Amino acid sequence: MAEGSGSTGSTRADGAAARDGRLGGLTAYLRDRPRLRTLAVAGPPYAVLLLFFAVPLVAMVVISFQTGEIGGAWTLSNYTGFVTSSTYLTVVWKTFVVSVQVTAIVTVVGYSLAYSIVRFSKRTTALLLLVILPFWTSYIIRMYAWINILQSDGVLDSTLELLGLPAVGLLYSEPAVIIGFTYVWLPLAVLPFYASLTNLNPALIEASKDLGAGPIRTFRSVTLPMTVNGVITGVILVFIPTFGSFVTPRLLGGTSNIMIGMVIENQFKSAFNWPFGAAIGMIISAVVVLLLLAGTRLGGGLLGSGGEEA
Repeated sequence: MAEGSGSTGSTRADGAAARDGRLGGLTAYLRDRPRLRTLAVAGPPYAVLLLFFAVPLVAMVVISFQTGEIGGAWTLSNYTGFVTSSTYLTVVWKTFVVSVQVTAIVTVVGYSLAYSIVRFSKRTTALLLLVILPFWTSYIIRMYAWINILQSDGVLDSTLELLGLPAVGLLYSEPAVIIGFTYVWLPLAVLPFYASLTNLNPALIEASKDLGAGPIRTFRSVTLPMTVNGVITGVILVFIPTFGSFVTPRLLGGTSNIMIGMVIENQFKSAFNWPFGAAIGMIISAVVVLLLLAGTRLGGGLLGSGGEEA
């Protein structure tokens, strides 16, 4: 029995040695060929981006220049029809305003929450767990929970009546949409805020205070400029999905609070005018990218100048 066990162990050792030898040979082969090594490392991620991002994007660009249906005649009417329509432009402007409001609220609340977790609490793990806990529940379920809260005679109205206050019935209104967006994206923004604040050296804050700067000036001149990357990341993570979302405004805003994402969805699912929907999607994507580039440059410049003054 012992001899059999020894033989099995020897066979496994020989197999492991053979695998290690082949792995070492492959490593040496790639070491001598830097281009092939780079391709082996970076190739799979780029292939995924090409297959699931670039190809669908190019397909949508091609479709957007066709008439009526896929395979139709080439035209610019989808783009000209959108940019010359006051109705669609009004929807875009309303979507932009709502997105800015949501981004501003989430940024202020999320940054304050992340700052409190980092600076004033020792149970950061438990608090972060509570922050990301909503992600464990389906998006749709959370939206229906808010419908139950905000609807007439819902949880909010019942609570207000118990306090002797008039009911508000916020469901199917713009405030309901903003509340829903804020709830959904707040955890997503807190994480980059928390990461940037964690990397902030507390000695810099103490040095600012020792030099006579008050809390507000210290925050403006030290804390905020040193965490600008986290702020910009959080703003991007909130603004982009808000601008293109259609589920939240449809469930909480109803038909009277239309956002551009709902228009695009309607073109694909109800009107079956894929070229026009693709054209709207391309225009909105370009607008969002330009706004983010402008906001990033402006925000970075303002925060950078504040840091130089300190």
